[in-house]
Amino acid sequence: MDKPTAILIVSALGQELQELISATVSQSELLVELLADKAQLFSLLAQRSYQLLFIDLIDLREPSFLVNVKAVSPQTSIILLAAESERRQAVKQLRQGVDDYLLIPVEPEELLLKIHRLLKYQPFDQNPGFLVEAAPKNDGLSVLGEATQQIIQTLQLDTVLEIVLAKARQITGADLVKIYLTDQTDHLNQYDSLTKTLLANDLDQDERIFALAQQAAFARQIISKPEGLEIEPLPQSIGSALFIPILSREKLIAVLALASQEPTAFSTSHVRWLSVFCGQAAIAIENARLFQDLSAAYIDLAQSREKILHSRNTLQVVFDAVTDGLYILDQDLTIHVLNRVEAERQGYKPEELIGKSYLFLNWTQSAPDLLNQIEASLKTGHETTWISTENESDPYLKDREFRIYPIRDRIAQTKQVVVFAQDVSERRRWQASLFRSANLAAVGQLAGSVAHQINNPLTVTMTNSQLLMLDTDPESELHELAAGILKAGERIQNIVTNLLEFSNQEHYFFAQADLIETIEGALALVIRSLNKAHIKLIKDYQDHPIIWASVSHLKLVWVNLLLNARDAVVNYATDPKIIISVQTVSDREVKVAITDNGVGLTEKALDQLFRPFFTTKPVGKGLGLGLYSAHMIIERHRGIIKVSSQPGIATTFEVILSLDNPHDL
Repeated sequence: MDKPTAILIVSALGQELQELISATVSQSELLVELLADKAQLFSLLAQRSYQLLFIDLIDLREPSFLVNVKAVSPQTSIILLAAESERRQAVKQLRQGVDDYLLIPVEPEELLLKIHRLLKYQPFDQNPGFLVEAAPKNDGLSVLGEATQQIIQTLQLDTVLEIVLAKARQITGADLVKIYLTDQTDHLNQYDSLTKTLLANDLDQDERIFALAQQAAFARQIISKPEGLEIEPLPQSIGSALFIPILSREKLIAVLALASQEPTAFSTSHVRWLSVFCGQAAIAIENARLFQDLSAAYIDLAQSREKILHSRNTLQVVFDAVTDGLYILDQDLTIHVLNRVEAERQGYKPEELIGKSYLFLNWTQSAPDLLNQIEASLKTGHETTWISTENESDPYLKDREFRIYPIRDRIAQTKQVVVFAQDVSERRRWQASLFRSANLAAVGQLAGSVAHQINNPLTVTMTNSQLLMLDTDPESELHELAAGILKAGERIQNIVTNLLEFSNQEHYFFAQADLIETIEGALALVIRSLNKAHIKLIKDYQDHPIIWASVSHLKLVWVNLLLNARDAVVNYATDPKIIISVQTVSDREVKVAITDNGVGLTEKALDQLFRPFFTTKPVGKGLGLGLYSAHMIIERHRGIIKVSSQPGIATTFEVILSLDNPHDL
């Protein structure tokens, strides 16, 4: 006697399955064993050979479990036991190597058919209550068993439908087989169907067959014509028809329609066999549809992921292109994202800072008010700004403005904030420059007004003093007094002339001039004082440009800069020297630089250098109008004057002038 086929059940439903199998199949043919302790499964599979294993879906949720079962017992077929709600997960396991699955509660016919398919076992004749009629000559039961195996093995809907139609036609000999699928509302769709026919196309025939299929679907029962209920008459070309609803757990999946020209083409055996087969077809169709949905969802997910990655990469490129600091902080101030430039400014790579606290950055300890602003924005969801003070000592915080923007979720809760740390040093310089220009303009207007107001009485005074000198004896005391008045008036006139130079109401006469000649002209005025102070003069004239300038004013600029350089090196530098360099910096600009190795300027002094009446010289040595005057003149020439200084080492004044006519700019 052959050794019985061994089945192992590892499930909470083990007892129920064992009773279902035993009630139908002889124990001499099948040996059914139960295992209560799943932990002993692998050792038992290693000791004994089982042809079939029933196991709960939940046990396969460990990724390595199925791999280990196949490794220990590769010849064992596996059937999953799953609830209706777990069908989708069960279908996924078919792709991982599981052979089939059963939905709970288990239908006896479905259970036996799947055992038959996987074990190629046919003991059904031992149960008189199940498939009692003998198979027809073409062995219809065998054909359907083979078809069941085929449809379970594929997850392609078209293939499943083709197999169902082909096998139904093969065992019944029908002239027409057609399957109508349900739509999303669980109603039959006349246009979502597949047909195999030997009959001529007939629109009326199609309409009547669909009407009968709808009645079978509505009644949820098989309709056989001409036998059965009094319903829609058959088309004249059809002698008999059979309509079988394909149901899965009372849910309508499709209707299988068969028609023949023969009046009695379909036997009761055909009806029973096709009923069982359609039960399996329902599961296969549902599996295929689920697989289609999963495939579509996977494609959508892959496309969405690709779009997200593209958007993320685009955002990262934009992020990294920002030269100022850009952070995204979570509610606990963890750095979620930052741009590469800012990370490198802090001395790290972006990935080294992402995930760390914002407080990890040392400079944050010097800005408690900034941290308070960020936390307030997270709580209130309001935008806010924090800017460092002008006397900030921390190198990173100096001249930096922080703007905080909340990021809200779909229910308007603030989950993150964007912190934009912007360098505002240039903006502050421009603001200071605008403020200084406004001051200079005001002083210029005041100086011009004062000068003109003084000029009128001064002219009268000087004229009268000259008349007195003409009418009196040169040796007389009155003549001497008149001469003193005239001399004092001339001094006042010089002061007024200087004030007019500082005002914007004086006249500039622009003409083409040799830049080197204007410098040399200024040197002629101050060279004696430079030599007297033993200052070494170095000339570095790399170019000889012709510019548009008001020569007298430009000479005054060079005189002021040279005298300031002289005063800076006298009594300070052991080897005093002044360097004058000229070079063209572009096709349209030239730069003049005057450098000295004198005492230098403090940072505070640099900020106020071009303000009127500001001076670093001792009281009585300067009025603080020389650099103010130079600044005004260079601005009238549409140029730029700037200064850089390293105290105790060197100070350089740079003047950049246009080679074009200032009136054309």
